[in-house]
Amino acid sequence: MKKILCVLLSLLLSTAVLPACAASGGDPAPYLAIDGYLYNVLEKTSRSDFEKTGYKLDFSDNEYVATGDIATDKNGKRLTVVIYGDADGDGETTVYDYLLVRRLYMGTVKLAPVFELACRMEETVTPYDYILVRRHYLGTYVIGTVPHRTPDQIPEIEGNGIKIAYIPLDNRPVNKDRVEYLAASAGFELLIPEEDLYRTALDNMTPNSDGSTIGNRKALLDWLKSVENECDYFVISLDQLISGGLVGSRYLSNTDLTFEMEVSDYIVKLAANKHVVLFDTVMRLASTVGYQGYDLDTYNILRSYGQKARKQLSGSELTVENIVAGYRYDKNGREISVNLPKEVVDRYFASRERKLRVMDYLLTNASETIERIYVGVDDSSPEITVQTNEINYITAKGGDNLTLFAGADELGLMGIAAVATDVYGTAECKVTYFGEGKDWAADGFDTATLASNIENHFNSIGATMNSENENALQVLVLTRSNSVATNADKLMKQAVENIEKGIPTCIIDASDNNSTLPQKMLDYKYDIAKLLGYSNWNTVGNAIGIALSNAVARYVYITRSDVVTKESNEAFLKTLTFSLIKDISYKRKGISNLSDKSAYGPATILSRINSSQILVKDLKSEAHGKVSVSNFRYPWNRSFEATFDITVK
Repeated sequence: MKKILCVLLSLLLSTAVLPACAASGGDPAPYLAIDGYLYNVLEKTSRSDFEKTGYKLDFSDNEYVATGDIATDKNGKRLTVVIYGDADGDGETTVYDYLLVRRLYMGTVKLAPVFELACRMEETVTPYDYILVRRHYLGTYVIGTVPHRTPDQIPEIEGNGIKIAYIPLDNRPVNKDRVEYLAASAGFELLIPEEDLYRTALDNMTPNSDGSTIGNRKALLDWLKSVENECDYFVISLDQLISGGLVGSRYLSNTDLTFEMEVSDYIVKLAANKHVVLFDTVMRLASTVGYQGYDLDTYNILRSYGQKARKQLSGSELTVENIVAGYRYDKNGREISVNLPKEVVDRYFASRERKLRVMDYLLTNASETIERIYVGVDDSSPEITVQTNEINYITAKGGDNLTLFAGADELGLMGIAAVATDVYGTAECKVTYFGEGKDWAADGFDTATLASNIENHFNSIGATMNSENENALQVLVLTRSNSVATNADKLMKQAVENIEKGIPTCIIDASDNNSTLPQKMLDYKYDIAKLLGYSNWNTVGNAIGIALSNAVARYVYITRSDVVTKESNEAFLKTLTFSLIKDISYKRKGISNLSDKSAYGPATILSRINSSQILVKDLKSEAHGKVSVSNFRYPWNRSFEATFDITVK
């Protein structure tokens, strides 16, 4: 990571470094004079110990030498003391210091230059500064003289063991299994509630232990409060926390929003002191088949009804009240007829209104403090629909902190990837498109082009797209094309060349084709386990988010972390194994037998993984334990949510 002294290297080489005694509990370290400031003084350094080094300290009321104190060297030069982690100038690191670092990062406080220097190790303050200062205060990490060391002394980042509290959208594998693997592959400890608290039970399933068929909202809020002091980062599904999950958010229609506002107020308070990534959805065009008696006919009628164009609002007319008032009317103001019972239609609109009002309340109070807000348009459409005014209102209200996506199932994974880039630094990537579909609509669910969809995902998780760094993560995208096979061959040749050279690589299949690229991925000879990410799952937006999140989180970890653990390597193997088997074997042919050794069978893919090495610390190659799979099952009694267990020995 680029440190202050790397920027000021020329000054460093010409600046005298004077020896000094260490503060209590630390190793001896030189004080460092740069550009009128004196660095490398540790917290809780007594005045007497400081002056033994030959410096004289101007009068100070503090017990310890503090940031902002003026010291005079033996040549009579006056220098201002900077102690990393002492942001309030009392000579020690306390709870107030890490709150100041946090608020400086969020832009809610301004500090004098010397105190700002005490908050940061880069040219600007970052979330990692907050993490280090907080962990130092809690006693789980020792800052020492970081970051004010000479360039050869600058340590790599230690992010292993950072805890993330995670409230998933629901218990489907994409929101549970994949996220658990991803977090561990980046060295994080994921705290997640018991599954019974966030599980969805469709009509053909056994209810949860409390008798409900959606998540236990009150218990989830209590759980979140119980882990608040343990965690630095929070990745939270608003749908789960206020509605019991995605299915519940399409069904609940209560008008008393007291609990929902309590949850929102808590999130606002939490975000003022912690790093919060919040994700939510715009309600889809219809409710859920197989839940509370909704059948396929009801779904189809509701979806068609929701797709009818409504009058589009703008400017001062774009309000919650006007949006709700226009739900039942077409673009010309005529009521839209629908062949459904009145109570079904009333509940449908009440559910929409409830979600919109809760999001409005939250954005009114917290849009500037929550670091990232992801909103996925559930079952999105490029046409003007009942969703369009809601989308326009939410994006206008959310500001720069909010990003809209044409999908929802990748958002939990992206939240973890965003934590990874916050902790380990921006991911330097380079995107290459194969095929002429870069500027075409991504797919039938998206409102924009593939290129804009890709850019949206990159920007929202802290990744660049056009790096010239030779070790940048190469993201290879197969687009829709009039010649998919030709372009798939070009992509695979580039992928194989990259892997042979040790260049980190991610593949995104956005071709809207289930067979061509997956077949070639298995036909070509290369170490398939050296891929950092791959997806062809469901919508293009889902595939982008899944592949990119997996690759970016792992990439910044293995290139920036001081230590890459054996446990993280095993978790990465689970991440990649799940992606390859689910997105190739299952999607290509379905899975009836995990031991299937045919062309796209799970056993065939496992054989390729187990004969490959993986990329580990500093992009070196390394052998790994044997990967095996078992217990293929359908947790929602639907084939789309198939999952299986993965072990590495």
